[in-house]
Amino acid sequence: MASSDKITIMDKMVITTGEAVVDIDAYACVIALGDLYNLQGKSYLSIVGPLNHSVTAKVLAFPTNYSQTYSQNKNDRFILVDFSEPAYIPKFITNESRICEIFDHHFGYEKYWKEKIGDMAHIEKVGACATLIYEEYEKAGLSNKISVTCANLLYTAIVSNTLNFKSFVTDKRDTHAFEKIKKHANLPDNWIETYFKDLEREAYRNPEEVIKGDTKPIPSPNLPFNLVIGQLELWDSREFIKDHLGGVEKGFASFNNPHWFLTSPSISEGKNYIYSKNSKVKDLLERVLNITFSGDLAQTEKLILRKEILKELQKLKY
Repeated sequence: MASSDKITIMDKMVITTGEAVVDIDAYACVIALGDLYNLQGKSYLSIVGPLNHSVTAKVLAFPTNYSQTYSQNKNDRFILVDFSEPAYIPKFITNESRICEIFDHHFGYEKYWKEKIGDMAHIEKVGACATLIYEEYEKAGLSNKISVTCANLLYTAIVSNTLNFKSFVTDKRDTHAFEKIKKHANLPDNWIETYFKDLEREAYRNPEEVIKGDTKPIPSPNLPFNLVIGQLELWDSREFIKDHLGGVEKGFASFNNPHWFLTSPSISEGKNYIYSKNSKVKDLLERVLNITFSGDLAQTEKLILRKEILKELQKLKY
């Protein structure tokens, strides 16, 4: 990976993601959209913050170019990828009017952005934001010029965010993008299993930090309390859940909110393990997911993403 600490270019488009820790989808989108701008001869800067465990060592080995810091220029404009919640706009964006475009697959703030930037707010129902970025290559007529690195990254992001195409949020657009992208990728045949097993090894090595890196405080105005939801995608979650609950609890403790739960998709088993120690949270989850807790642990019948669970929770009325 080639990254610079500080880059200053006049009057550029700055491509970045949310203030929170960056996952594989956000990382892939920032890098790939920047590369598309490069193909089009446009001035740009890619900004990426701290990466979480989903950007594995093998993923980091793909050669990329981005900055970790930004020098203010009043003429710069910003493109946001893989998030749309205003609370997570990076602090270096001091004027929201300079945000000119957004790509996201998380819902809740469509109206907010529609009023600000109109049709340049691409918040759409697909499994991965990476799908939206690949579609930009197609719109530009440059899909055949996508680099191996960007193909590898978008490929991995789509697999991760659709739980290997087994999540309910998977759309035919994700499948189309994936099939096109893989023609340009250079990955081993067992890459998908390798990727999820790499996530697993990192989770075993440092469960507390891994949980912190993919846990989100969720404002829940329809509920009597706010939630903290962690997600940990593994090839086989069963053994991790059995052996590392202490590390999981320590990770959640840093959020100072007892109303937390972990959802861990187990890709090879085709189901999720749900873990919580809070009786009120368990009651909520039993209602919305039609599951039954045995002690502090429950299982789903199918794979499900955190954002799907959150969507069901938001339908509850008290």
